[in-house]
Amino acid sequence: MRSTSTAGPRGVLVIGNLTIDDVVRSDGTARMASPGGNAVYAVLAARLWNPAAGIVTRRGDDLPGGILDTLERLEVDTSGVRTVEGPTVRNWVVYEDDGRRHWLYRTPRERSREVAVRPEDIPDGRLRADPAPVVHIAAMPLSAAAELVDHIRATAPGALITLDTHEDWAGDPEAVLRLAERADVFVPSREELAELAGYDDPPRAAAMLRGRGVPAVVVKLGAEGALIDAEGMAAPELIEAYPANAVDTTGAGDTFCGALAAALASGLTLPEAVRRGAASAAWAIEEYGSLALAGLDPETARRRFAALSARAEAVPSPEPSEAPGAPSASEEPAYDIDVMRREIAMIPDVIAQHLADPGGHVERIAQILTDRGIEHLFLVGCGDSYFAGLATALAFQRHTGISARAVHALDFARYQVRYLPERSAVVCVSFSGRVGRTTEAVVQARRFGHLAIALTNNESGALAEAAELVLPIAVPTLGFSPGTSTYLGMVATLDDLALRWARARGRDAVAARAALTAVPALAEQTLRANAGPADKAARALAGHQWITFLGAGPNESSAKFGAAKLFEGPQVVGVSTNIEEWAHEEYFVSSAGTPVVLVAPSGAGADRAAEILSELDFIGAFPVVVSDITPEPPALHLPLAPGVPEEFSPLLAALPLSLIGFHLAEVLGKKSYNFPSEAARTEHYDTIHRVVIGEPA
Repeated sequence: MRSTSTAGPRGVLVIGNLTIDDVVRSDGTARMASPGGNAVYAVLAARLWNPAAGIVTRRGDDLPGGILDTLERLEVDTSGVRTVEGPTVRNWVVYEDDGRRHWLYRTPRERSREVAVRPEDIPDGRLRADPAPVVHIAAMPLSAAAELVDHIRATAPGALITLDTHEDWAGDPEAVLRLAERADVFVPSREELAELAGYDDPPRAAAMLRGRGVPAVVVKLGAEGALIDAEGMAAPELIEAYPANAVDTTGAGDTFCGALAAALASGLTLPEAVRRGAASAAWAIEEYGSLALAGLDPETARRRFAALSARAEAVPSPEPSEAPGAPSASEEPAYDIDVMRREIAMIPDVIAQHLADPGGHVERIAQILTDRGIEHLFLVGCGDSYFAGLATALAFQRHTGISARAVHALDFARYQVRYLPERSAVVCVSFSGRVGRTTEAVVQARRFGHLAIALTNNESGALAEAAELVLPIAVPTLGFSPGTSTYLGMVATLDDLALRWARARGRDAVAARAALTAVPALAEQTLRANAGPADKAARALAGHQWITFLGAGPNESSAKFGAAKLFEGPQVVGVSTNIEEWAHEEYFVSSAGTPVVLVAPSGAGADRAAEILSELDFIGAFPVVVSDITPEPPALHLPLAPGVPEEFSPLLAALPLSLIGFHLAEVLGKKSYNFPSEAARTEHYDTIHRVVIGEPA
């Protein structure tokens, strides 16, 4: 590869296409008018590794404006986006059960050539920058790519060019080879390299390209990683792929290329850049759509990459596991308790992803709620999904000005639905989308004429089918374990909905949005701060038969969540109650050494929590305090990062509580979360998922 030494850091330009994709998944669900195109995938990855990322592309006059707004919000330079007359290239993207994809042009095939980027589209100032940028040329017609390479070489001789291949290049291998020789890094896929060379042998074909004068070849090998053969290397090097829960591999190669180019622009070596490309691609394929990386910020990406690299060096990659609740009781690895720890580590990324609303679904629901004049909101669910409603009701009330209330799904469907006021909406929350009582709640809400919205990961499940509207969420899971990242994904989505709805109603939510946007970084800080204290707390709690969790306001949900993780994980009895109610009830069975976990961040109930802590100290109980305030009198402190308004504090409070659940299971020697038998598993899920529509009181 040609020298990358410069007078300073380079910028990176991504040149490629924009499309509108109408996606049909194998289960029959469809998502129309999704933004797509290799330039989007590539530049969203590039901006994670280089602060001076820009996009050069052409858009038709029908492209939804939201995609450019998203790129600008993420500080991508869009000055190279040119509007051309006529439609954007539009495709049907049809998925098969085995992951195969079929692309069907909805616009004429020649439209791709008409909207291909031309040399004059590149902002002259970006190309003539000192130092010259790294320019990634994504897949496009061969003649268009050749014109761009000629222009870049003539205008900015110091520029470094990375070049991806296009499916239409197979017909003229000599022209492709001549173009690859003029690039600095040629990045073909294995399949396209085989077409070019005439045989499927990546090391041999890469060596052939090097022999023709291509400075550096990086072969994308999909799940096998990437092969590098470049000037100055003693031998080709294979960079392994990073583990991922693959959901949608569309655009993985473009994501890889964007990150690769950006990392080179930041001064990294080619192998280091390829590793960042592999990590970015792994993160991107864990969600559907081109905006999968929009919720990831550069700082988090760097921390996450460092953690991935450390784990890759320390332990073998885990085998892929099925979704929670799906594996057989005999499939022990999917139930390994370490799944819980690894999912807890993902939480800051999960929160950031769901606050970004990459698919625009939350914004859409917020506008519908506004347009319909909704004044009363009911948040309905079971278990963690019910807790998510409790955790976020205050955020809705404080910021939207509407009345919001969390109701358990059974109580809602059987006792309250008949008496809802006019202008009510019901958000029925179930990550699996199969919980029977929550499905009954959405059916009853519609029966009585209310707007019913399903918040779920399962867009084709019973809950989604019964709802009027679906608010989809996607949280990658690594196996079967007590829900932690899924719970906080739901809470983050609801908090985001509260603020987007507030804005749609014309209310000032700027300060609240800034505070909520800061939460992912504060979550990372909170996890680091509790690595030792949470383990210490678990060891102190391990000898007790039952443990009480106390909380108030939105953090009564945190108390319930903490207790639930003990039932689900170490299978220890956890009792949850309101901070005030403890003094009226559990006090009478508490004495010296009784363990009590007090969730008490800054807020309206903090003073009463301090009084209860004094009472606990007086009777000699063993308190554990989850708070951003140093406890007084002293107690074992699980610290929360400061600066989060009370209505958003459950996003942080759940973190040390999750860690207690994991460490307590570990201390007690629990190896897995499996059921005692296959029959027990079947009976359990049949009971939860059975839909019975009762007659409400």
